[in-house]
Amino acid sequence: MYQRPPTLLIATIDKFARLAWEERSSVFLGRRPPGSRFPRRPPELVIQDELHLIAGPLGSVAGLYEAGLETVLEQRGVRPKYVASTATIRMAREQVRRLYGRELAVFPPPGLSAEDSWFARTDPSRPGRLYVGYLAPALDQRRCLAPLAAALLHAPLAVFRDQQDRDDLLEAWWTQVIYHGSLRGVGNSHNAFATSVRDLVRRLDREHRQAVRDGAGSDDESTADPERTDAGGAAELRQNVVQLTSFSPPQRNARTFDQLHLRRDEPDCLDAVLATNMISVGVDVDRLAAMVINGQPLTTAEYVQASSRIGRAAVPGLVFANYYRHQARSLSHYENFRPYHESFYRFVEPTSVTPFTYQVRTRALHAALVTALRHGGDALSRNEDAGAFDANDDRVRAVIRRLKRRCREADETRSEITGRHLDRLAERWHQEARRCERQRRRLSYRANDRTADGLLRQFDESPSRGLWRTLNSMRNVEDTGVLQRDD
Repeated sequence: MYQRPPTLLIATIDKFARLAWEERSSVFLGRRPPGSRFPRRPPELVIQDELHLIAGPLGSVAGLYEAGLETVLEQRGVRPKYVASTATIRMAREQVRRLYGRELAVFPPPGLSAEDSWFARTDPSRPGRLYVGYLAPALDQRRCLAPLAAALLHAPLAVFRDQQDRDDLLEAWWTQVIYHGSLRGVGNSHNAFATSVRDLVRRLDREHRQAVRDGAGSDDESTADPERTDAGGAAELRQNVVQLTSFSPPQRNARTFDQLHLRRDEPDCLDAVLATNMISVGVDVDRLAAMVINGQPLTTAEYVQASSRIGRAAVPGLVFANYYRHQARSLSHYENFRPYHESFYRFVEPTSVTPFTYQVRTRALHAALVTALRHGGDALSRNEDAGAFDANDDRVRAVIRRLKRRCREADETRSEITGRHLDRLAERWHQEARRCERQRRRLSYRANDRTADGLLRQFDESPSRGLWRTLNSMRNVEDTGVLQRDD
């Protein structure tokens, strides 16, 4: 990619952190690739999908990298256009200003009718998604899922047994998606499927077969369904229940996503998927139509996103919200189930993006400054060019002024303190460059050997490796705390 930069580049936002480290990434921002005779146009269109995810600590850090990145593009003669999409967000105007320094314009604008707002159209001829609240007051949090999951696994076989289009109906509700708010919940559910759910499915199957025989007045065993029975269904169930979490290997998760598309008559089709919030973004599988939300998610936005993974095609979705008896939030949602679900978009929480607070500036403002200076021109681009920095150089001062202006567009109330912070960073970089010059040492962005000092260092490296601790990825934006027990 560095030798032949693409016209369209698709990446996750955490890769912005590599801009301060990687010299070659300039080719994505308009620099001519080595050996090429043709200049490159800088990016003019930036598309951000799932804007509601760029919030909290991640969004705050990303806001500073966005400022540095846009400063680079402006130096290369481009003021990019931003298009961001989202389905669940409040206070979008403030979030867009903090991230991109732009005024929000909703496109296309809402329609004149609630039945047809362009984004959503009411269609009485098609069933939608049905939400069902479930509370087991006699069971604790560990045991309340098993009866519900077992009933949902067995219900299609019992309900659609005599239907003419039985195969299509079984296919629609065959694979069960179970959402969890924590990895611990996934582990508990996995144990439940290996024991309690398996036993309850066997019991329900025996009772159903007995009821069919009694109703038919016959002892004929041919009424048993071979797909999920006590003879073979339990073993099949154990084999076709998988986890979809961040702890699972990427290859395993990729295979799970592929298996979600398999029909029930294929050998690797899944009976149940035990997932964390990984399931709530980017999963678009038409055949999924049954879901259990195991415990009310912390936010309404997460609840809407997770539950919208099912019922996305012609088959209506069926969502069971499994509430916990000892959890106040669950009980509150259970008691107000109907009014909440009739207007739950009203309860979507506002996003929080604060890129110019002291904590965030300390973590990433220097990286925005390095990005703006390193990729905006050729004078400071190479790894060994860090020592050529001069805070009094007119070109450097012009870049810093651009970056200050971009920060002011994003947050005018903190623009002065952010500007002073940038001046301190530039002065500190200048002093480090002069120190290395006096001591006849090289100052590099990244010290690769003992003959050079580093401007940047990893967060877990000692201060001798570099001046500023710098992120290598935005996936982990918070420090790890160590707890020590004093006996």
